[in-house]
Amino acid sequence: MFTLSRSEVRELDRRAVEEFGVPSVVLMENAGRGAAELLMRLNPDRKPVVILCGPGNNGGDGFVIARHLDNAGWPVWTIDHPGASQSTGDAAINRTIVERSTIPVLPWLPEVLPTPAGWLVDALFGTGLNRSLDESYAHYFRALGTSEYQTLAIDIPSGLDCDTGEPLGPTVRAAHTATFVAHKRGFLNPKSKEWTGEIHVIDIGAPRALVDQYRTSTGT
Repeated sequence: MFTLSRSEVRELDRRAVEEFGVPSVVLMENAGRGAAELLMRLNPDRKPVVILCGPGNNGGDGFVIARHLDNAGWPVWTIDHPGASQSTGDAAINRTIVERSTIPVLPWLPEVLPTPAGWLVDALFGTGLNRSLDESYAHYFRALGTSEYQTLAIDIPSGLDCDTGEPLGPTVRAAHTATFVAHKRGFLNPKSKEWTGEIHVIDIGAPRALVDQYRTSTGT
């Protein structure tokens, strides 16, 4: 299986921008749009969607998803991580678009999840996370786990180690994971399935000539 490690994900993104000239905001746009299209296929009944947006690029992907769902007429809300207002770069660009598009933004409290039940999108923390989240997340994730929502994780369930497939601490348990470019190295660990659910690979528009270099290095 073609997989990417945490360092390879970071390097591939950097090289796509610096060597091939693909603007990073284009990569984020493609990632978010692809994940939104997947969610629309998984959710043909247009059940309400709640997107948890973190403070980094994973949160930026979440804001792009929110915009595309809203454009398609899906009922969608975002829940802003306390650090998301301090986002910079591409994530900040997409957060601003969501704000100006009047897509509802809810506070960081599990008890305010909208009803009726629908889908929850985990766009909190991506492959770069390498430490345990604190206990406030454990409380939040438990509350979400007892809800009637189905969960789609973006790139990797928040709290799952990209390289080992083991939980770093509190971890989102997803029914589906929309992962970008390729499976992550940790997905080779059979235990990771408990957290990722069904995995869907999303093309983000990274040049094939670049991606094939990593594909070759893994022997696939």
